[in-house]
Amino acid sequence: MVSVSAPQPVGSRVVPPDPSITSAIGRHHTLVTAVADLVDNSIDAGATNILIRFRMEGARPVGLQVIDNASGMDSKSIDDAMTYAKKREYQGRDLGHFGIGLKAASLSQANTLIVWSKRYGSPPVGRRLRKETIDTGPVVEEFSSSDAAERLAGSKVDFVMDTGTIVEWESVQTFLTSSNDEEQRAWTSRTTQELVTHLGLVLHRILQRGDLTITVQTFDVWLDFAGPPRQVTAIDPFDYRGVGRTGYPKDLPVIVGDADSTARLHVWPHWDRGSGFTQGGRSASESQGLYVYRNDRLLQSGGWNSLATPSTDLAFARVAFDLTTEMENHVTINPEKSGTTFDDELRSAFAHARAADGTTLASFREDAKHAAKIARQRVASPIGAPRPGDGLPDGVKGVFGTYTEPNDAAPVDIMWRMLPDDQVYDIDVDAHRLVLNARYRAAVVGHKSLDINDAPLFKSLLLLLLEDHFVGTGSGARKKREDAAWQAILLSAIRSQSARGE
Repeated sequence: MVSVSAPQPVGSRVVPPDPSITSAIGRHHTLVTAVADLVDNSIDAGATNILIRFRMEGARPVGLQVIDNASGMDSKSIDDAMTYAKKREYQGRDLGHFGIGLKAASLSQANTLIVWSKRYGSPPVGRRLRKETIDTGPVVEEFSSSDAAERLAGSKVDFVMDTGTIVEWESVQTFLTSSNDEEQRAWTSRTTQELVTHLGLVLHRILQRGDLTITVQTFDVWLDFAGPPRQVTAIDPFDYRGVGRTGYPKDLPVIVGDADSTARLHVWPHWDRGSGFTQGGRSASESQGLYVYRNDRLLQSGGWNSLATPSTDLAFARVAFDLTTEMENHVTINPEKSGTTFDDELRSAFAHARAADGTTLASFREDAKHAAKIARQRVASPIGAPRPGDGLPDGVKGVFGTYTEPNDAAPVDIMWRMLPDDQVYDIDVDAHRLVLNARYRAAVVGHKSLDINDAPLFKSLLLLLLEDHFVGTGSGARKKREDAAWQAILLSAIRSQSARGE
């Protein structure tokens, strides 16, 4: 046998990456995951108010801003934030992870990123980064402090902003390009709802603390006028009523070497189809499985990471899993913070973990399958209805929750406003608001009233009658015919009632 020596290197050199690789970072972002990445930055910087604003020219969105009242940046820190090769130093509870979110998220959606910021004791700063410069080496342009101060002062927000940051996207490539105004309005309304739902879900634990307000708003730059704000509310994927199966939830200790954490096993009650179950219309196969958190920020909402196969039998099985610092060594977080991958050691630890009563992941799945089998035997088709918001007594809202399943994550507020004579009501789909004509308030209530929860019977019936107008089902032509008919009938009834002096 002839002996062959292994080849030995005769030299070495550092090979820098081609600058064009930076343009590939963040390509899998969607608009909502990209905005969520910016919101994470605002939260890490200490924001208590965050405004996401679509800048509109009429019906067409032409830009997007994320505005916060956090600690802001000075000249050095904004340069660090705009530099691809400069990884930010994170604190233990920060939501940021890769240090490239601002650039990667923004330039995955827009051709131009502009940042204005002010930190206490430092002059305002402004920087711009254009996507066209990325492949040849990112070029960051600097604005004067006076320009930055002017832009920050003109932000037109309804919260105090002594310090803070405005992130602006211009030439956004993922906005709708249609020339039809109706299509543009529908796209903006739908995207606003997607943002409200996504942020409400991934940040639900942080929002539930009560010290952070996030709103989404349109702003017409031609009219210098803001639309109604949509506040982001928590959508808790484990906020169910009752018990899905006796003995649950259960804690399953998961240990990999020196890393340990606890997976909480839940069986969602089959009769509860609240917003935490539907999560804005996701299917049962999408929403079952693992919910992985890091510093209370949801990184993955559903999926089994090769620990099981999604199926209708596991529709009610959910597992909450919090990553510890040590456990992160066994988990790969995708750059969009919308999914994770477990290594072989962690998957093995899950498979062999055992709860105090002997429950394993495998026996949990069998329990969840049994719950699904019972649900199929007992549950008829669900009754969908809007979720009432302000304008109805809590008792009525509770009965809605008991006997119907919300057909949308956002509640519908009911309020009185002056409308034209020939209208009994008006529907503001964007604001999720049913407006009743205050001209007829006394006739409907039976007397003069300033009680926001008055006329519960009339409001409840009208909400049920108009339910599909809030969720986008049914054709536009049919809705218009229905709307004309309901307005005419109700108006006639109210006038008849007024004439009889009732």
